Order: sequence, then C-alpha cells, then structure tokens
Amino acid sequence: MNRSYSYPAQFTFDTVNRLQSLSTHSNRIIRLFARTANKFATPVLRRLGAHHIVKAHLYGHTLWVPTEHPLLAILRIFPQYNRPLGLAVEAIAATRSDHSVITVIDVGANIGETVAIIEQRQPDACSYLCIDADENIAELCRLNHAGNDRIEVKQCFIGEDEGSFVCLEDDGRANPSTKLATGVPVGGKASHDRIVRLNTIAGPFVETHGHLSLIKVDTEGYDFSVLRSGSELLRKYEPALYFEWFPKLLTGLNEKVWDGFEFLEKFGYRHFVFFTSQGDFYCEISDPDPFFLRSLASVTLRDGAFEYFDVFASTNEAICNELVERSIT
Repeated sequence: MNRSYSYPAQFTFDTVNRLQSLSTHSNRIIRLFARTANKFATPVLRRLGAHHIVKAHLYGHTLWVPTEHPLLAILRIFPQYNRPLGLAVEAIAATRSDHSVITVIDVGANIGETVAIIEQRQPDACSYLCIDADENIAELCRLNHAGNDRIEVKQCFIGEDEGSFVCLEDDGRANPSTKLATGVPVGGKASHDRIVRLNTIAGPFVETHGHLSLIKVDTEGYDFSVLRSGSELLRKYEPALYFEWFPKLLTGLNEKVWDGFEFLEKFGYRHFVFFTSQGDFYCEISDPDPFFLRSLASVTLRDGAFEYFDVFASTNEAICNELVERSIT
C-alpha cells in the first residue's frame, strides 16, 4: 500500500469533519463560525492528508479511509445514504426458506463499507466476496475486515471482454469514481490489468457455498457490463441484485438506459425497487417497459435533485415487497 497513517492528518481530518457537522446541525451563530473555520481547515487537510489514511467511524465500525474519501460528508448531508442496501439484506433474510449463510458478491467494494453496512444490520449472517479494481483500495478493504474470516477480497477488473487490456485512471477522489479506458494513459497514475468476467472470478466462491444470495455492483456506469459478465451466475442461482443505475453515464457509454433491464428480463428479473441516490425509497414496479424507464431516467437528468437510482432487482416478488415495507416504515 502506498498510503500511510499520519497523526497530523488524523487530527485535521477529525477537526474538519467536526466543523462540517457543526455547520450543518447547530444554531445560526455556531454554523457561521464552523463554516468560516472550515474554510481554513479544509486546505490544511488536503496538504497534510495527501497520500495518507486515517480512521473513521462508519456504520458501527472503525474503518481506514483515504483522507479525501467522501463518505462521511455524504452521510452528514444524506443520513439515509446506503440504508437501502442494509434493508435489502434484511428483506432477503426475512423471506428465505432456510437459515443458510447469506452469500454476497460486492463488485466495487471500495474500502469495505458494504460489509460494514450489512454487518451492522445482520451481524455474522453473511459471507462476502469483495472485489475492487484499485490495488490500494482493495488492500484497505482487506485491512478493514482482517479479523473476519467470512470475507474474501480480490483485486481485479470485472467486465464482459475477458482478457482485454484496461487501465484504471485515478480521478483523485479516493476511488469512489474511476474510469476504465483502453490503452495506456500518457502521464498520471494508473493501474493496469486485464478484464475478468464475474463468472470466472466469483465461480469458486459460489461453488464453495452452493448458492448465491446477492450481487451488489457500484462501478460508475459499468454496472450492466459487470452483470452481463456474470450471466452464468444469474442463470444458475438467480441472486438478488443491487446496482447503480446512472442514465447519464450509460448514455456516455453508448448504452440505452433500458438495455440492462431487458438483459435482466431474460433471466427472470421482473421485480424492481428504485431508491434515489440519497437513499430514499422512490417506487416499486414489475415488468418495467422502456417508456417507464425513460421517464425515470429523465428525472435524474431534469431536476438535478439526484443523478442516479440505486436499484434492487429480484426474480422473487416477495423479497421486493418485503424491502418496500421496510423502506417505508
């Protein structure tokens, strides 16, 4: 790992987050003071925190994060953020017919926050295969859950064109948003590797358990490509799916916004629950048609309130109904 812990960075990180919290959840005078102080503290954090990691308390866990990681700031503004994922696992647990372990594949695992979210709501109930394209971020995920023998972490690029050469271009935001590109970039930092299909990398994990409960994907527009690379897993195990549907990014990749849903329909995925990117329940539907999906996509492109939907999909309507009940109570 090319990042190290820094006491000054930790102190400044904690100070900035405390000031940001005060600037949001305090009376007018304190908010004004906190916002003014934060203007000075944030540039200091950028300087002291460069190439360092710090500790952050997230979802009941203490996790190592890059100093520039945005999750704490997002949660401060949108406390519901990522809540639907935890509720989805609760819904799976509540509707299953046996008490076998819940198996989760997490593509785009980042620092391992998905595991923290699920473990907070369903402790010791799941086994995980966490996958991230960035070597250093995958190592942080491994470090954050080193004491949990139910977690396996792999670093690789997941996609359809297995064997194709790709590079991961770092956009400077702790890998919450990365871009896959063919060829070697000129200058800058990048990780290089070859694409592996989800069927290939996840096959041994699933075969060991004999079933697959959930595939979660968050890969900045490449979610449907990842799911298409796991077609054998979808066909054989019919796992629930939780993915990011980002119409603007899909359009940039020359995909129609409804293409991925038509692909999933072939494998029996008829039932969907949509959440805003802020974590709020939006709607539930079975058998969405292209007109409905275009209408939903226009919401993300028109009013600017949010840019994408998190989508839960299942072949089992009962799981979706259970998730909706938990989301609106």
